[in-house]
Amino acid sequence: MPTTSPYSGLPNKLVRAANGVDYAYRDTGPEASGPGVSNTVPLVLFQHFRGNLDSWDPALIDALATDRRVITFDNAGVGGSTGTTPGQRGADGPRRHRLHRHHGTRPG
Repeated sequence: MPTTSPYSGLPNKLVRAANGVDYAYRDTGPEASGPGVSNTVPLVLFQHFRGNLDSWDPALIDALATDRRVITFDNAGVGGSTGTTPGQRGADGPRRHRLHRHHGTRPG
């Protein structure tokens, strides 16, 4: 479940994909339901190739999470995630799809 704690204090969580890779992620912000919520679609943020959960500016994540759910994650083989990094650009699409499926989000 998302939480409204400041990003810098959030614990890293793990989700295991069907391929056995454990993805590290953080989940913050409201559930994006109910009156006064301007955006009901969770914002899933993708980091640059070797960036990890601690590469994000906490002030930015906290600002984004004031009225929406925000999910950040480590790519396979980076930071707290297991597995290996993809060998070529674009090869991580199926991995990201599994993360979206776990969180009930759909890539746009």
